[in-house]
Amino acid sequence: MASETIPRILGFCDQLSALQLAPNVIAQWANRALSLGLILFTLSLPHSIAATYISLSLCVVSWGVRDLSVRKFHFVRTPLDWPLACFAGLTIVSALASEAPAISLPKARALVIFGVLYLCLTNVEQRAAKFFLGLLLASSLAGVFFSLGEKLIGRGMIVTAIHHDSPLAATQLQIGDVIWMIDRHRVSSLTDVSHIFAQYDSVQRVEIEAIHAGDPLPVAFILTDELKARTNPLGVNVDGRSRRFRVSGFSRHFLTYVEQMQIFGLLIFGVFLAASPRRHVVLSILLFALFSLTLVLTASRAVIASYLIALVLTSLLVASRRIALITLMVAIGIGGLSASVLLSTRTSSAINFGDDSSSRRIGYMKAGLRLIPQHPVLGVGMDAHKRHWHEWGFPGDYITHTHSTPIQLAMERGLPALGCYVWLLLAMGGWLWRSYKQQQNPLAFGALAALLGFSISSLVNYNFGDSEVVMLLLFVAALSVSPSLSSKKRDEQPSQLPITHPGTTDVNAQ
Repeated sequence: MASETIPRILGFCDQLSALQLAPNVIAQWANRALSLGLILFTLSLPHSIAATYISLSLCVVSWGVRDLSVRKFHFVRTPLDWPLACFAGLTIVSALASEAPAISLPKARALVIFGVLYLCLTNVEQRAAKFFLGLLLASSLAGVFFSLGEKLIGRGMIVTAIHHDSPLAATQLQIGDVIWMIDRHRVSSLTDVSHIFAQYDSVQRVEIEAIHAGDPLPVAFILTDELKARTNPLGVNVDGRSRRFRVSGFSRHFLTYVEQMQIFGLLIFGVFLAASPRRHVVLSILLFALFSLTLVLTASRAVIASYLIALVLTSLLVASRRIALITLMVAIGIGGLSASVLLSTRTSSAINFGDDSSSRRIGYMKAGLRLIPQHPVLGVGMDAHKRHWHEWGFPGDYITHTHSTPIQLAMERGLPALGCYVWLLLAMGGWLWRSYKQQQNPLAFGALAALLGFSISSLVNYNFGDSEVVMLLLFVAALSVSPSLSSKKRDEQPSQLPITHPGTTDVNAQ
């Protein structure tokens, strides 16, 4: 049985590659490892940043080993090369000139995530692109069903009393709050807590993820031997699980998760509208409903608003007036459901943006805007503001970012870098639009819809600073416009290695 299975797996990995290699054993096995890495990357991307980087590293190493073994570098050119190069160059210069170079220079390593675009375009066969998109959607649905199930069952444990000698008595935790994670381990009972603490050998700092009025409330305390010896180390009474929380898939980052749901929902919606004739109608509607519902359950106002705007704008680009009107009605329905979820999950003032979260976000943006005229060319450096948080007028003690991609980029990297970022978005949008119009490619239009939603939400969210979200968007875009290499593969002789000419191929010129 194994003698038949292994060759099939190897043959399948060979079919996923965009390159036909000469009989070079090292190159062939490296190419198979690259295909396997891409599969792992696709499965990990919606869930785990650590697993995503591990699989991405496997892909890059395999890519390098393969090309070194055949002594030829395979690399596809794109319309994004120049805006990316300019943006990356300005980012590096800004990091060197930073107010805190020790912080900014390591952050420049995040530029490598743009390699996802070239990794996919260079190494994925066109027909395999649909396989990877299907695998990506299937993997994401695992998180969707987990989120919906968790919402039904409940999360964590509701605090009903805090004892006077509790280590949490001096924190911001209040009766009615929910403790759901301790040192990144999910808990639902005091027994779970005791099991976690039993694994600690000595005194250490314990970080607790709590939920207050639907929003995260991080608290911490020092776990001593005396506390460990107690029957109830936390010194609290609890009663049952809570359904008043913002879903986040398998992670604890609901802001990352909602951006991912927006990309998936708009991708499905755009493909459905652009496909002619429209096939798999029931499946498309079901997927769109699942992603939209999960997005709403994150109770993230800014992304919900950008999602609704992007839905309407997308329908106006290609659909008839009738479809556009139906889309508007759907958007209104999703908006009404979102209002209900916001009222039941967060504070009542969240619906009119009168809560503390809104005022803090506005304060962060104002502080960032004040810094831009003082450092207009190169900015203050990536994350340099975190070292000068109070000195530069940022409100509160919780150190974060400005919650706006344009403001954050202009503040950190300067106005020229912001201009390159806008250039990059426009170039990507034009690239996807041309692929849709010239090749009648509905996948490209779906990726364009996702880019539109990402761009709108970036005005009040620093989603460009979220590696998982950016890699997902780049991966979807690359798979959507993957070069048509199948016919060239049939025409190449076995000894001719490259299917594309490194450094010269434009993916629009297929």
